[in-house]
Amino acid sequence: MKNFQYSIFYDYQIILLSSNFYRKYDALFSALDLTGFPDINTDVGRTGYSRHAILRALIIKHLEEIKSIPRLIEFLDAHPVLTEMCGFTMGTLPDESQFYRFFKEIPNGLIQKIHHKINKILTEKNLVTLDILAIDSKPVKAATKENNHKNPNRNTINKNKKPRRNPQATLSYYSYIEKKDGTKTFEFFWGYRTHVITSLQGIPLVEVTLSNNKTDAEVAKRLIRKLKRIYKFKKDTIFIADSAYDVRELYELIVNQMKSHAFIPINPRNTQEPKTLGPHGAPICEAGLEMSFFGAWREGKRDRMKFRCPIKINRKLNKKYKKGCPVKNTKFFNGAAYGCTKYLDVTDDARSRVPRNSTFFKETYKQRIVIEQYFSRLGEREVEQTTHYKLRVVKNQMTIAHLSMSLIALAAAQLQRPDKIRCYRTFAHAS
Repeated sequence: MKNFQYSIFYDYQIILLSSNFYRKYDALFSALDLTGFPDINTDVGRTGYSRHAILRALIIKHLEEIKSIPRLIEFLDAHPVLTEMCGFTMGTLPDESQFYRFFKEIPNGLIQKIHHKINKILTEKNLVTLDILAIDSKPVKAATKENNHKNPNRNTINKNKKPRRNPQATLSYYSYIEKKDGTKTFEFFWGYRTHVITSLQGIPLVEVTLSNNKTDAEVAKRLIRKLKRIYKFKKDTIFIADSAYDVRELYELIVNQMKSHAFIPINPRNTQEPKTLGPHGAPICEAGLEMSFFGAWREGKRDRMKFRCPIKINRKLNKKYKKGCPVKNTKFFNGAAYGCTKYLDVTDDARSRVPRNSTFFKETYKQRIVIEQYFSRLGEREVEQTTHYKLRVVKNQMTIAHLSMSLIALAAAQLQRPDKIRCYRTFAHAS
């Protein structure tokens, strides 16, 4: 916990009483337990600056939306009281290289341990619940000219031509703009994605930042296992995610292994086109005839039924339609003349058993908005852009950003203001 020696040239308590700004950071740093986090260098070489102080300064950088390390140093220099609150000696700030070294050298796992420790306190206080959880991810644009819209030669096509200074950044879909004529213009970007699982209260529980070449569902499986290992959530937990997570393997993990519930809408790209069925439950072909069953089999984890052209299978229909297919389907006459085929997916698995048409599903799924609100609070600058070049540094930057959101909740709780756990600007304001 906080243990600072403040300057004799001002009355610290008077400052806290008269300034919401300083009261906010006093509450945040009082709630930040850095036990077990290495502070100063004890090995061979110079002692260096306090790593605790640098971490506190980087939390300020995120919350004040300061865009770069040089601007952060200027900000701290203009607020000498805040400089001492971080743990620096007044008038003695590290240069920017010390901050960059912190980002590069501190293992991401150490920062995550602080984050998880904060969240465990929140769960013990029942301010964070684990019965309903939301999963999502957002882009983190790399610092490269390839993301600059003013660059006429920027590369948003060739994924193998890596940006020179961002070798771990990957090319991925960003968004699309729908034009008045109904066409869509797709936008791509180079960078990373930060993946998060939040509680219903909008508190980030576990997170990871990776390159774009990892799918949302693939990373979600990793985060859910990590969540189980750290927080030991119980059975029947509800996981809410959008259609990007509509992958059978994720349902298998959530429903069958974790004994929980997956509230995920169907992704149209993962489904067959709706088929018109005849009186016997078989699809209707282009000629308006009910097709003939031609076998069933298991394909991976999917159960499928095959149907063929009824004229090719049914002798009576073959005699009735002596000239062949009434609509002259080319598959009836050309090549092997096999006739048209259709398939039905009849898999009875966790994905197919989600009650998507129920009122309970629809009302519960609406609560996914908490993670959208979370990313909005996290800050456009952090989620949409980074000024660093290495994935290891970007990971630490984003973990500190997520940690800051949990720290606000804990500070608000310690101030006996549980209704302010998401109010990062006003949680410490005088009543």
